[in-house]
Amino acid sequence: MTATADLVTTAKGPGLRARARRGRLGIAAVVLLAGLVALLVIGARPGDYTPLSTENSTPTGTRAVAQILRGHGVEVRQVDRLARSAVREPDATTVVIANASLLTGGQVRSLMDYPGDLVLLGESGDALAALGIDATEEPVLLPETVEAGCADPDAQAAGTARVDVLGLAADGAAAEVCFTQRSGLSAFARVDDGTRTVTAIASAELLTNARLDDAGHAALAIRALGRHPDAVWYVADGFDPSLLTWAGSGGGDVPTEVEATPDFLPPGTGTALYALALAALLAAVWRARRFGALVAEPLPVVVRASEATRGRARLYRRARATGRSAASLRAAAALRMGRRIGVGRTDGRDALVTAVARASGRPETDVDRLLYGPAPADDAALLTLISELDALESEVHRP
Repeated sequence: MTATADLVTTAKGPGLRARARRGRLGIAAVVLLAGLVALLVIGARPGDYTPLSTENSTPTGTRAVAQILRGHGVEVRQVDRLARSAVREPDATTVVIANASLLTGGQVRSLMDYPGDLVLLGESGDALAALGIDATEEPVLLPETVEAGCADPDAQAAGTARVDVLGLAADGAAAEVCFTQRSGLSAFARVDDGTRTVTAIASAELLTNARLDDAGHAALAIRALGRHPDAVWYVADGFDPSLLTWAGSGGGDVPTEVEATPDFLPPGTGTALYALALAALLAAVWRARRFGALVAEPLPVVVRASEATRGRARLYRRARATGRSAASLRAAAALRMGRRIGVGRTDGRDALVTAVARASGRPETDVDRLLYGPAPADDAALLTLISELDALESEVHRP
């Protein structure tokens, strides 16, 4: 029975941990390959999470609005730079600006000169007054769904809308405000000077994917943004200094391309850097020192205690640390004598000196000088102290 058990135990292969330890390089290679594949997939399909962007399909985006407008025959084109708007027919194009408060002064002036319709979404700041809407923006403390309450046909078609996050407080009668809640804040304002209309929707959340199907938001979006067959959508970001371009704005045809900041790095540099960083991280984890419980290992040689003592003494002598050497010798002698006469470490200096003086027959002042006196000034004084400590210890240990 024992032989059979031994045979079975001997035939048993290495465990999972042992196999994993042997194949660490292969595991690291597989993980690295998986990371590279993930980076390539993520880089090939970038996501848009910019609020109010028509390419953003999250609750804060406006992709649903763009799809509805396209379903009604409106060509929605989003641009990442204002100069790329390239409007060829201002009379048939609505320019939509999201977060107009981030526009520069030059960009606002270019919007003032634009002859077509404008729609401002979200916080607009100084662009409101510059474009003829005499209203200020204030935070909405109590969101509320209200009726149109105005004669604007687009607002009337929507019926109701929710005033949320940001509202408009009208300062005069130049702009027609709609969807006004009890606090006096409105979600919608419009100015029509006979040649173009400027519309501000401060409560832009009603056009987001999360709120579009509430109240009359979808109808308001189609009516306000789909007045013309073309719509150019721009989300301001504060880093674009270019100006709005349209046919006739520069005395000629509108430019089709805008010179961007030159990129001196080849394509795919970012992905390569991420891959190198991942490889470096895996190599660091693989080669990192493992922390855990201490393991006793046999030393290749045996070091005698006397040799270690001599080596430490040479170090003290080379450093001329006579004070530290004397303190070490005094502490060791006091510990041995205390054990001999029954004095513990916590009994204190006076108790030890009294007990040693009684056991050796020496005066307490002499014992205190030897155990707690000043450090020796040189090697000769240290040798003298060693001799005196040996004599004192022999006197204490004598029968």
